Amino acid sequence: MTAGKANLQGDNILRDLTLLTLPYDKGQLRRISENSDILHQCIDAYVQNTVGFGIDTEFTDNDDTKGREKEEDSESNALLEIMNSFSFDRPVNKVLGELKRHVEECGDGFLEVQRNQKGEVVGGETLQPEYMQVTKLNDVEVDGQTRRFRYFVYRNPREDAANKSSVWYKSFGDPTPLNADGSIAKGGNGNATEVMHIKLGDHDEPYGVPRYIGVLIKILGSRKADELNYRYFTQGRHVPLAIVVSNGQLTKEAEDTLSTYANDVGSEELQHKFMVLDAESKSNQSPMGLNEKQNMPSVKIEHLADVLQKDALFLDYNENVVKMVLSAFRLPPVYVGLSSDYNRATVETAKQTTEEQVFQPERVEFEWYLNKLFEEYGFKHTRLVLKTPNLTNADDTVKVIQTGVQANALAPNDVRPLLSRLLNEPLAPFDDDTYNYPAGQQKVPQQGTSELIEQQLTQQVAKAYGKGELAAQIRQTLRGVVNEHHSTGTS
Repeated sequence: MTAGKANLQGDNILRDLTLLTLPYDKGQLRRISENSDILHQCIDAYVQNTVGFGIDTEFTDNDDTKGREKEEDSESNALLEIMNSFSFDRPVNKVLGELKRHVEECGDGFLEVQRNQKGEVVGGETLQPEYMQVTKLNDVEVDGQTRRFRYFVYRNPREDAANKSSVWYKSFGDPTPLNADGSIAKGGNGNATEVMHIKLGDHDEPYGVPRYIGVLIKILGSRKADELNYRYFTQGRHVPLAIVVSNGQLTKEAEDTLSTYANDVGSEELQHKFMVLDAESKSNQSPMGLNEKQNMPSVKIEHLADVLQKDALFLDYNENVVKMVLSAFRLPPVYVGLSSDYNRATVETAKQTTEEQVFQPERVEFEWYLNKLFEEYGFKHTRLVLKTPNLTNADDTVKVIQTGVQANALAPNDVRPLLSRLLNEPLAPFDDDTYNYPAGQQKVPQQGTSELIEQQLTQQVAKAYGKGELAAQIRQTLRGVVNEHHSTGTS
């Protein structure tokens, strides 16, 4: 842990720039996916299903005032224009995708925020998380409230020695006049840019932790199993065995042959070749005689098959590792191309469940960070949203529409949104009010309702009380009640 303090005398600004030690080597964590046969696919699935479908805008209220429609369209166009020019080098979905990939690879993602002369956010770029370090929390007063911010330093040892190896950043929204060299600007705003830090894990922790950290040892073990299998195929000519010589010894030529065999293990050119071993008796006496068979030298090869590695054992281990990694990411196998035991019904159910339980909450969190960037623009009615996949089942939608139309329960404008999702084309509702009701069930104006009720009540009063003064008073009272209910819309 290295320490340093930035202090500006006279302006009473003190910031603790003590750098905190990384819990894991972020560079190694990012490289693990390169050596895993499942981790990369899981991260790709998260990136594609979170930010890969693009960005859109939505209105934050349901006010249909005509004067507001123009204001909403203006805000929507302004937001989309900002996102289209968010980066000069690549599309915004590539920037956000890389940011999300960094978060999934090592638990941390850093977005450098760029502002214009007015102080408005106009763009951003990702920073490599393996070269970022975080400081302790600092209490900073912002608009009369105390908020806590961290500071960040970027150090890339691969950069040219002539360039500055350390660049300081401050947290997004921190008004501290920090300079890029870690000092406090005197009477100015400082030239350090802001960074939005997105991480997995506890909010108060300085660094994030990748979601696969619990199964990391299994991922590394799977790689070792693959390497062992690879060596088995490249160096697998040698079979574990024991050469047992009885009543004699190997000849010098046989010993040289064994020595050459052992030294050349791993050479694919010598695989599947055989060797001849000669043995000779240790005694100078002829083996001929009564004990001819007992005294004759012999060579036996004892196979040590019980210590020979079995490839199937490692296949089972790798399959279990895949299951554990998928569980850590809460993904069904179909999202990584493993769908041999799936049918259409199970696939649709798996996709729907994963969308609701995994990807939609991820998008909501990412949308919060995106809209936080543009709070200073003061958009009142529009916000950014991440597009979602179309999981509509075409056959089911057609059946619902057919059933509703046959039962005369759907109006033409009820069907338009269903057809819009089915065709993936925007379909505006029809303007005429008659299209808001099923065929033959147009709204009938309720004219004369109060007169009809009053007439029915008058007839009942006449039967009970005749046409006297009492009956007249009752009819007058009932008429007032009916008119009051009608005027309040409760008739």
